[in-house]
Amino acid sequence: MIKGLYTSAMGMLMQEASLAITTNNLANVNTTGYKKEKITFEEFPNILEQRINDTKIADGQKFYKAPRVGRMGTGVILDRVTTDHQEGSMSSTGNATDFMIHGKSYFALQTPDGIQFTKDGQFHVNSDGYLTNKQGFRVLGYRGVKPTSPMISEDGTPATWLNPIKISTPLGLTVDVNGQMYKDNQTISQSLLSVSFKDTNQIEKVGHNNYKRISGEVLVNKKDEISQGYLEKSNINIVNEMVNMIKISRAYESNSKILTGIDELLGKAVNQIGTLR
Repeated sequence: MIKGLYTSAMGMLMQEASLAITTNNLANVNTTGYKKEKITFEEFPNILEQRINDTKIADGQKFYKAPRVGRMGTGVILDRVTTDHQEGSMSSTGNATDFMIHGKSYFALQTPDGIQFTKDGQFHVNSDGYLTNKQGFRVLGYRGVKPTSPMISEDGTPATWLNPIKISTPLGLTVDVNGQMYKDNQTISQSLLSVSFKDTNQIEKVGHNNYKRISGEVLVNKKDEISQGYLEKSNINIVNEMVNMIKISRAYESNSKILTGIDELLGKAVNQIGTLR
């Protein structure tokens, strides 16, 4: 019975964790390029149950083992929180410095904490003429022919060809699907960089809708296209998240009732059954 207390309590804690993820997804439903998070659980180790009176060694059986009744689950624990990198839908803005990058490629940013990556292509030109994101981080690009070497090597060393994009003014700026930039229909030496990863597990969220590399090479994108004048919406389905929230609420309520029921039974065991008469 005591085990049931812990099992139901763990169930309530895990539903609280699920609710935190779901509410965060709902809060970011209108965040450009936001990727929803998913939470997964794993079963807590089972306990091997044996018959109570069979723990004694039977007569004449020195190596006797108590028969197994079976295994009893002891609840669940948090496994991990993952990011769903499925592409969101397109939203037309018509702004020259708004970009959507398709597929599982990302824009690269120069930040005080090193190079970071984002799907949010809502950029602007700052007072120094650099293309920056909402936090003021400079957007990275390259000059000349598209590089074939990794942007960041296996050991974490950034490429020497990286350059922050400087365009002075967005007037007359156009960018093709490969990131090549033009000013008044004339090719300029800079291009907007898009990068990709062999595995999305190589990156993790760091806040402000940005990601950082945790392992592996960062490759120059060769296939995913860039759309100027568009932004990528979040990939959150508000209806699914609301349904999920209701399911979480019901599961939490069920665990709470189980916990209350066990508490009442324990109270009776102590106050009634255990009373000497």
